[in-house]
Amino acid sequence: MANIFDGVLVIDFSNNLAAPTAVSMLADYGAEVIKIEKASGDDNRQYGPFIEGKSLIAMWLNRNKKSIVMDTRKPEAIEIIKKFIAQADVVVESFKPGAINKMGFGYEELIKIKPDLIMCSVSGFGQDGPYGQRPGYDMIAVAMSGLMDNTGFPDGPPTKIGSAVGDFVGGLDAFGAMAAALYHKAKTGEGQYIDISLLEGLVNINDYTDLAYNNFPVPHRGGNHQAVVAPFGLFNGRDGSIIICVASDKLWAALCTMMGREEMIDDSLYRGSGKRAERKELIIPMIEDWLKSFESVEEPLKLMTEKEIPCCKVEKTQDLVRNEQLIARNMIVDMETKEITAGKIKTRAPVFHFSKTPGKVRFSPALGEHTDEILKKYAGCGDAEIASLKEKGIVR
Repeated sequence: MANIFDGVLVIDFSNNLAAPTAVSMLADYGAEVIKIEKASGDDNRQYGPFIEGKSLIAMWLNRNKKSIVMDTRKPEAIEIIKKFIAQADVVVESFKPGAINKMGFGYEELIKIKPDLIMCSVSGFGQDGPYGQRPGYDMIAVAMSGLMDNTGFPDGPPTKIGSAVGDFVGGLDAFGAMAAALYHKAKTGEGQYIDISLLEGLVNINDYTDLAYNNFPVPHRGGNHQAVVAPFGLFNGRDGSIIICVASDKLWAALCTMMGREEMIDDSLYRGSGKRAERKELIIPMIEDWLKSFESVEEPLKLMTEKEIPCCKVEKTQDLVRNEQLIARNMIVDMETKEITAGKIKTRAPVFHFSKTPGKVRFSPALGEHTDEILKKYAGCGDAEIASLKEKGIVR
């Protein structure tokens, strides 16, 4: 079955999490990716947890890519990479701004080799501006975006979000941008340069940003509850915690009826989500008292689900492998790898469900696993030349 990006060649200089996420998504849907790594590999190969000394997160981030180890400080390596780029559609990098230019692979240089090239740079703050030359990581961008200040309890400090959301938002932004650029190229024949900033991606998903821009007061962090909608958050029962999301008066009426508090349905103090948000300190304990009248949170969850009140149990990550919804939609798949003895790991499937071009997780490369294959296919090297390049330390 054909895939969306079949025939697209990507040269991947990227490191860490954000840009590798974007490139792996292109690879999920058919792009051929040449991942150029230093002798120690992409930095993400050093991130735990590890299986037999090999990084589990790196296996996922590098999925469907072909790995070649090259010493990009050597002129011979530079010339070989230029041969790759002459055949490429996309080049991706995530070095500190300006570093790729010093290596000889800046956009203006590369379009002399391939005029219709698409190049994507992913960095903490973008390629210019007063912060452009600063090193940036996920947590720094999250902190600067306001999201960390939005997260946590009202009487506590700003709180880290429980995932590398900055990297993954940046990766999704870069993937979408490259897909759009490939569409533009298909229509016009033109390549272009893409500048992705983790900070800007996070400001874009901070739903309070426009309040600040337009001189409205920004709600203070609300702990495990929405600041401006109620009841909308985490509630504790006897044997666990659940999420209840009641955003409309209709759902509020259904919940009040279920709890035996019909008198609150038409009470003007609780009409409208904004009014309820002003009184959430009264609503939260009332709901939790109701939940604790049951032996298990499973009982009120069942009742609310039957009445179509949005709710769920707070799950542990380790329980996701047993989640019937994810299993039914084939979200958990096997991925082949030569990195470990078992030859495969369980991982996540491509997230977009296309009916005609579904994408697939196929393999994760060992460091330098495809060096010979890539040199033969894209640089025209024979066995003797490859052996010589390895002897000189140019490739591995």
